[in-house]
Amino acid sequence: MTFTIRSRLTIWFTLAFSVALFLVVGVIALKIYSQLDNEIRGALRAEENWIATLVAHEFLDLLTVEGGENDSLIVDLHEALTERYGGKRQFALVAIGRDTGKTFFSGGLENAEKLLPADFLERRAGTYNLLLHDDRHQVRLFRRDWGVAAVGALNETMFEVAEEAGKTLLWLVPLAMLAATGGGWLMAKLALRPVVTAARTAESISPANLSERLPAYFGKDEFGVLVTTLNRMIARLEEGVKRLQQFTQDAAHELRTPLTVLRGDLELAYQDENTPEETRVWLQKTLDRVIALGKIVDNLMLLARSDSGDYPIHKIFFRLDVAVREIFEDLQILAEGRPLAVHLQNGEAVEFFGDELLMRRLLLNLCDNALKYTAQGNIALNLKKADTKIVFAISDTGNGIPAEDLPHIFDRFYRVDKSHSSTSGGSGLGLAICQWIVAAHDGKIELNSELGKGTTVQVSLPDKSAHIG
Repeated sequence: MTFTIRSRLTIWFTLAFSVALFLVVGVIALKIYSQLDNEIRGALRAEENWIATLVAHEFLDLLTVEGGENDSLIVDLHEALTERYGGKRQFALVAIGRDTGKTFFSGGLENAEKLLPADFLERRAGTYNLLLHDDRHQVRLFRRDWGVAAVGALNETMFEVAEEAGKTLLWLVPLAMLAATGGGWLMAKLALRPVVTAARTAESISPANLSERLPAYFGKDEFGVLVTTLNRMIARLEEGVKRLQQFTQDAAHELRTPLTVLRGDLELAYQDENTPEETRVWLQKTLDRVIALGKIVDNLMLLARSDSGDYPIHKIFFRLDVAVREIFEDLQILAEGRPLAVHLQNGEAVEFFGDELLMRRLLLNLCDNALKYTAQGNIALNLKKADTKIVFAISDTGNGIPAEDLPHIFDRFYRVDKSHSSTSGGSGLGLAICQWIVAAHDGKIELNSELGKGTTVQVSLPDKSAHIG
């Protein structure tokens, strides 16, 4: 499963927020626990001091030497403890006696000596958490020369706070995480909006429109550096492509004149009646090669000018069906003497707004390819209107094109069968020119082919005219 950068940022933001939330909640909980615990411990220490002082100053003299006690001790100590702890959330248990015999005095919790664990008074002095009467208590055990005492306080507050905090977190945490996820998604979207805009602009930039640039980004962060760097790179590419286009135009222009002169000289030599037959055969082959080379130069010139936007396109209303019929008639003548049938289907009258010369060149290139690679069988031309489009299609039963070559068929100088193309005069520029002509008329060209069964090329063009009856 692939996650987008926005999704990953959202997930990381949510996780970071969740960790921070739990850390904050944990710290607060520990702080509350520590504060409540310290308060209870402090209160128990105060009670420890009070009991120790009370016994030492008021009741210690009442103890007999033998460790016994008198009625005054029993009554007064009970009263003092009851008065101190009665009706409170605290209790005290005092065990007066040395060695084996002990007398218990308590207040605030009836029968405290029976509720405490049997061995509790034998334990080491310290603070313990105990469950008494289904209530949680914190009990402090301490010893003095006159005996042992335990003072306790109800410890429910801490757990009540924890329980309430748990209930609150039960709805607060999901809500906070939901808010964090939504906020993270929004923040990631806002942060990546310049990236999306730049990506869409970069997607539209091609060798034909290298003058475009990524949208200006005025931030001084890493993305601003990236946009600036990419725009500089596009500028360098534009400069390089312009130089290459200019070189191609200059080279084609410089080659055109000597080729024209050479073609003229060859034609004159071929027409000379005194030229031997063997020489005439050689002259004919050479002339064919020069003519083919001239076509390549013309195609290069056209493509270079189209790339630079210098090629003049003159659009007018003209009868596209007439152009198709004329090329169809030429195709019939070229197919004579070959086991090849040429058909024109649905040649309805169609008026089209475009460059007539370029459209004729498009039709001628497509028909020339069909004728070149179809040794026998059928070639069918079809022109019709479909909704708001004009559709021209040409199908043949020729060699077909391998599936691995189809993605590159419109690339310049790409040849499916290089040896066959060279003998037939193909340069690998015909379909590239066709694609440019169609694009210049806001159309679409599609090619479907199956090896050994034939090829179909379909051109869809926008209909800006009315049907002519």
